Amino acid sequence: MPFLTSFLHRHRRKFATAIGVAVTSYYAYRQVKLKFFEIRSQLSANLTSRENLRRRFEQNQQDAAFTVAALLSSMTDPIVCKLPVEEVTDELQAKRGPLSQSSNAPSQSGDDTNTETTSIASSSTITIIDVDTEAQQPKRTKKKLWNDLKIMAITRAVSLVYAIALLIFFTRLQLNMLGRQNYVKSVKAMTDSCDHEADPDQGASEDQVIQNEVNRRFLTFSWWLLTRGWIRIVSNVREATETVFESVTPRTELGFGDLGGLIKRVRELVDAKNKNYLEILLPTSNEGEEFVLSNNPCSEQEFQSTPIREQSIAPLLRALLDESTDLIESPNAKGVISGLVTEGLKLLLNSLQIKYFFPVYEGAQVEHDSQQKIVEFEEGKKVRLANILAGITQQSHEMVVVNENANPYLSAMNCLPELRNFSAIVYSNFASDWKSMTD
Repeated sequence: MPFLTSFLHRHRRKFATAIGVAVTSYYAYRQVKLKFFEIRSQLSANLTSRENLRRRFEQNQQDAAFTVAALLSSMTDPIVCKLPVEEVTDELQAKRGPLSQSSNAPSQSGDDTNTETTSIASSSTITIIDVDTEAQQPKRTKKKLWNDLKIMAITRAVSLVYAIALLIFFTRLQLNMLGRQNYVKSVKAMTDSCDHEADPDQGASEDQVIQNEVNRRFLTFSWWLLTRGWIRIVSNVREATETVFESVTPRTELGFGDLGGLIKRVRELVDAKNKNYLEILLPTSNEGEEFVLSNNPCSEQEFQSTPIREQSIAPLLRALLDESTDLIESPNAKGVISGLVTEGLKLLLNSLQIKYFFPVYEGAQVEHDSQQKIVEFEEGKKVRLANILAGITQQSHEMVVVNENANPYLSAMNCLPELRNFSAIVYSNFASDWKSMTD
């Protein structure tokens, strides 16, 4: 025992140091462990938050695609009625008599455009005829009818491409702005969930009613594009088409490169007039904004207007419209719209190329003596414009199909990478919304 006491006394400093190191190591280990679990919890929360954000963003893009499909007929029907290609085709057919009588009889005047007229008529799935109105109008000559058909068919196809592109762009813009607000609001609600001194549900309900009405009024501004903007689109495209195709007759034979060059020239003239798409997408004056809102009144059941609520709505709606204006005028927006138009015109030209400039050869020998069709591009092949007009008319009909799965133009434009990138930029701009909600 004395030996043990003497040993402990001699080495007391070492034992004290060892005990201190052990205790310090234990507490350090606990702190590291707690910090590790804290970091892991933060990483898990961040991953959950990012997944929630990604899921909301993806859902927002799907909602935008469905909204475009729902609004498509409101956009395209007036354009189709404004440019009645089928009506001109029917009038051309009436001038040359019933198809059953003329199909086997040679043309006495040497006019061999009858087959082209038949082709256009066979490709038409929409018929717009008003017999009483037609009887009152002066009869047009055959030359005039062919010229009208040429201008209308090309104008309608190109106008539809522009109109669909702008509808997709503006719908994505609106819904991503509102989707971002809803996401920020949900995050703020989570941060305030532990605040027991927050306002009662009545205040939250009041704010929700005001926000819903702001969103509804903001969405009604798509009415401007659907009822006013397309008129300017058609006017610009028609003027460009008349300029470019003035000297091109239905008998003119065009190669695929010639056709692509003419369409490209039409687009250049249209883009020169549409340096800024703001006036097509939104009214640019207070009177125009009031006109849009007056044509989309809310029902008393949806919103009981009071001066306080109106004062709350005005700055919120103004902020959304101002941000929309800034985004529409941004270089990114112009690039997205240009990309959408490019995608639509490329699909139009590719369809015409396959239909008219890829001859099909039957009877190629393969194994087991079976036969298959061989399709290859014939670079020097030329086709009359009258024939091509039939394909252009057919493509116009495909553009107005409201089902995205059956509409290749909607599918191609909705999948444009530039559109998705722009939507992500709009959706992730949380700063202004967070500031406005926390002030």
